[in-house]
Amino acid sequence: MLLLVVAGAGVAGCGGIGSGDVQTPNTATVVVETVEQGTTTLLPVAANIVVGGIRGTVDMTQHWVILSGIPLDSDNQQPLTATAPGYVTVTQTVQLSPFSYTTVTVEMARADINQTATVQGRVTNGDSGAGVANALVTFIPSVGSPVSGYTDSTGLYVIGGIVAGPAEVTVKAMGYLEGTATTALMDDASGTNDPVNIALVSGSTKVTVTGRVLRMGPETPVGGAEVTLAQLNPVTTDAQGNFTVTEVPVGQQTVVATAPGYDTRTLTAEITPTMGPLIIYLPPTSPGPPPAPYTISGVVTLMGKSDNSGATVTATDQATGQMAGSSTTDAAGNYYLFVPPGTYRLTVSYGTHSVSQSVTLLGGGRTLTGVNFTLAVTPTVSGLSVSQRIRVVGK
Repeated sequence: MLLLVVAGAGVAGCGGIGSGDVQTPNTATVVVETVEQGTTTLLPVAANIVVGGIRGTVDMTQHWVILSGIPLDSDNQQPLTATAPGYVTVTQTVQLSPFSYTTVTVEMARADINQTATVQGRVTNGDSGAGVANALVTFIPSVGSPVSGYTDSTGLYVIGGIVAGPAEVTVKAMGYLEGTATTALMDDASGTNDPVNIALVSGSTKVTVTGRVLRMGPETPVGGAEVTLAQLNPVTTDAQGNFTVTEVPVGQQTVVATAPGYDTRTLTAEITPTMGPLIIYLPPTSPGPPPAPYTISGVVTLMGKSDNSGATVTATDQATGQMAGSSTTDAAGNYYLFVPPGTYRLTVSYGTHSVSQSVTLLGGGRTLTGVNFTLAVTPTVSGLSVSQRIRVVGK
């Protein structure tokens, strides 16, 4: 077990202790050992350790590794990743001591090398190609549990114990958009996997977004529509409904589109450098329910309310995350939506209550009718909820 736990405090000044103010170091030192899960038995193989971007390998003579120069932040915490042949990679958070060595014992579970895989790769800045430190890389196999690991200061990661076969990969790092990839992993007994490298888009990246505004229903261009994206200066569509917005920050951004004779549309769009044209559908303004051919309709029953009016039904495109349509129920609970073919998450909201379901609208002029919802809401009388009325009666 670990015996090396001695260190001296950093002291400022030329005259030694007492001659100056104690300065808090900006780096720390960590001593790490690895043991079999649930035991005190040291691992029989050398584990590779990364703490706060600093990488090292356990010395099998001493059975520990000393990592120095680990950056200290405001909460003195850094992520640790331990990877060893034949074991499942472990991640945890280490609380660092600024003035002495921090000692850590990592428990690792064995992995069946005939069933699990090890993979390495590099996470980089997509613009500069520089490595991204402390990026969290997670492999999500089609069968089995996700396994994660953090990158070192060069962007390198090594992760083992992943169930072999198809897997999704996600990468998260502060200041970057989340990166994703797919891969197929070979078990360790069969060979070595090719590196899985991922380039991330910086959160400060700005791109040019093009798009089009169309009438909902019969899809015709809406010229003269005003589009505001990411709170930038609005732009106006041309006669074909086309628009272009420059210098748009990547990430989730709010889009607002308005045009005379149409209801205002507000939606959230995921802005990326590789996105296609942004299509915005505007519903024509109408004092009553939209005329046929609406594409999705149904009835919302509000249990506990005298009628079924006032519930909001929204359709969110599950492929893009954009809200494609919205409707408010009448007294009978009827709602009507104009949306193009696709798969949608329909959400009914009333006050603090909501319910959702997924539907798929096929093309070829087909419609979905009878998509009904029942939502229990708190009954009210004279503006008071049931609990309020009980208190009033009990006075």
